[in-house]
Amino acid sequence: MRLDRSQAEALLRRIQGRKIAVLGDLMLDEYLFGEVTRISPEAPVPIIRVLRERMVLGGAANVAANLKALGAEPLLMGTLQNDAAGNRLLGLLAKLGVGADGLVFDPARPTIIKTRVIGLQQQMLRIDREEPGELEADSVEGLCAALDRVLDEAEALIVSDYAKGVIGEVVMDRVREGCLKRDIPWIVDPKSSHREFYHGATLMTPNTKELMELSGSPVRTEVEFLKAGRLLAEDLGLKGLLITRSEKGMALIAPEAGHREPWIIPTEAREVYDVSGAGDTVIATFSAAVAAQADWKDAAMLANAAAGVVVGKVGTATATPDEILERYREQEAL
Repeated sequence: MRLDRSQAEALLRRIQGRKIAVLGDLMLDEYLFGEVTRISPEAPVPIIRVLRERMVLGGAANVAANLKALGAEPLLMGTLQNDAAGNRLLGLLAKLGVGADGLVFDPARPTIIKTRVIGLQQQMLRIDREEPGELEADSVEGLCAALDRVLDEAEALIVSDYAKGVIGEVVMDRVREGCLKRDIPWIVDPKSSHREFYHGATLMTPNTKELMELSGSPVRTEVEFLKAGRLLAEDLGLKGLLITRSEKGMALIAPEAGHREPWIIPTEAREVYDVSGAGDTVIATFSAAVAAQADWKDAAMLANAAAGVVVGKVGTATATPDEILERYREQEAL
């Protein structure tokens, strides 16, 4: 099931300028592209000769980049250090026109860098430079103050949780209280280790593995899958779930939004080069559409189309309205 092109175009127009808050773990994604011609004499591993490098926004910063690419206005909150990676991350945000007013400098935690080595047209190695853990009190206080400011103008909030430290009990209590007070929808990209932080969220966007871990239920069959989704939504007091299912597309379970039966959305991707960051695209597109007062089915179908664009690119990527509409044109031509 999919929107037709005119519906998608109208919804993308309504997204323009919508203010979406983004709270989560900021990262810098580094890509090293090279060629492999021989095996190392020191160990049985390939030698990659680096031909080019690329640095892009990752984690919650990539969610903000996706919102900006769609034409929405991201209000980003998170922590970083005044180090080389942090300065590079700030530079990339500034180039996109994403403000840094909601960012908190944390001298105790270096800016997260994820380095992916690409050879033979595939990812061969990932190197993570990070120090995850609970934030210190000053950083928590700074994030809470940023939340109070940002939520006064936001039309929706995205919680982009990579379990690196930004999403914690105190901050999530402030999210819950602030969104309830202002009647703002908040949508979570979850980590199973933080399950209890998500009580009362409007919607969650787990993948199939995360659904199994969060629900504590098997998901081997369609019946088990739908049962696990309904149980998780009920247990955490969610209004719905948008579950990403890899080659099976997505499933929207949202009885409180008027969709009593699960809405199954087949995958949009024809060629998959890289799924890294696709979840960021899904939650950004869905949340922007919800902020534009879209029906959740329409929001989910637009998110599915946007994900179909980004998985056809190498590396962490975004989808613009023109790229999404071009996919619709291609589908119409088939």
